[in-house]
Amino acid sequence: MGDKELHPGNSEIKKLENLVYPILRILRTEVNGNFEYSIEDDIVVISGNEEVFRIPISEFQGRAKYLLSEIKSNSGTFPVPEIEEFMQSINCLTLKASSSAKTDITIIVHDQRTGLQPSLGFSIKSQLGNPSTLLNAGETTNFIFKIIGTNINQQEIEEINNISSRSKIKDRILEIKTKMDNLNL
Repeated sequence: MGDKELHPGNSEIKKLENLVYPILRILRTEVNGNFEYSIEDDIVVISGNEEVFRIPISEFQGRAKYLLSEIKSNSGTFPVPEIEEFMQSINCLTLKASSSAKTDITIIVHDQRTGLQPSLGFSIKSQLGNPSTLLNAGETTNFIFKIIGTNINQQEIEEINNISSRSKIKDRILEIKTKMDNLNL
C-alpha cells in the first residue's frame, strides 16, 4: 500500500521488473465493517461511502519498514505493540480472513495494458520465517493412502491407525515400515 503499486512475480518469487500495476484501492472485511483503503496523496479509509480518516503515505511506509525490521530481528511469534496500535487505528483488526474466505485481501489495480481495473484477491503468505504451507493441518485435511505389496492384516491396520502419539503420523509410517521389513525377511 505504501508503494502504491503491485509488482507481479514469477514462479521463483522474483519480482517482474517490467510489469507494474498501480494500486487504486484495497478492500478489507473486518469484524467492525467493510473498509476501502483508497490510495491518493494520502491513504483514505472509507466505510459506507463516507471518509473515515486519512493517513499520509509516508507514515504508512515508515510503519511498514519498522515492522519488516522487527520481523527480521526476531523469530517465532512475538508482539510488536507499536504496529498493533497502528493497525487498530486504521481499522485493520485481523490479518487473515475467516477460514471460509478464499482471500485475505482484495486489491483493485489499474492494468495499463488493457485499461481495465480488475479486483484481485490474495491470500497472505510470507517467506520471511519458515516456508508457508500449502495445506493447513486440521480435522478437514485428510489423506487416505493405499499400501500395495504387503500382507498386513486388518487387525494390524487397526492397531497402526490407533497410534495416537504426539508424532502419530511419523510413528504410524515407522510401524508400517517395520511390519513390511519383517515380512520381507
